[in-house]
Amino acid sequence: MAAVAEVTLKPSEAAAALVACLHANQPACLWGAPGIGKSQLVQQTAATESLACYDLRAVLLDPVDLRGLPHLNGDGRTHWAAPEFLPRDGSGVLFLDELNRAPTLVQNACFQLVLDRRLGDYVLPDGWRVVAACNRESDGGGISRMPSALANRFTHLNVEPDLDDWCRWALGAGIEPAVIAFLRFRPALLHQFSRDARAFPTPRSWQFVS
Repeated sequence: MAAVAEVTLKPSEAAAALVACLHANQPACLWGAPGIGKSQLVQQTAATESLACYDLRAVLLDPVDLRGLPHLNGDGRTHWAAPEFLPRDGSGVLFLDELNRAPTLVQNACFQLVLDRRLGDYVLPDGWRVVAACNRESDGGGISRMPSALANRFTHLNVEPDLDDWCRWALGAGIEPAVIAFLRFRPALLHQFSRDARAFPTPRSWQFVS
């Protein structure tokens, strides 16, 4: 079977695809280099859809943090006390940011949550959608390869920065006009990722400059 070519989306296209995934209740995963605004894209898209966005940093969790602690309910059998941070009602986006920086055991704990919308006795409310964001394996930075069984549960959106998209966002976000004008003059400097450099230009760092 021939390999499927990956399509790269600029942020505005990724946002439209993400909206379609949210409406279809299809888990989505955004991929891209550090600093291009993946987290901001998810948060802004959720706000546009009038959805809460709960940012759950998988890299900070242990497997037991997701499953919860065992306890006895008086029936002589073990039950699991789900963690307080998982939503109980309402609607929103459960955002698993930096998912592939999490240890493999934590990623394994996400299997059931992403596909079956449950973890043991816990059930994710119907109004909540699951979205993840990952850095590319080629970018380094402590990345753990996402297990294929987990990857197969997502619709994958590959995101690349785009100058026109960024400038439209920058005008509405109050970015210093001189920064926008400079990048119009030197568009190649919007994003130049380097694994070996401590600092390099990204859409996020230009916001810091402003």
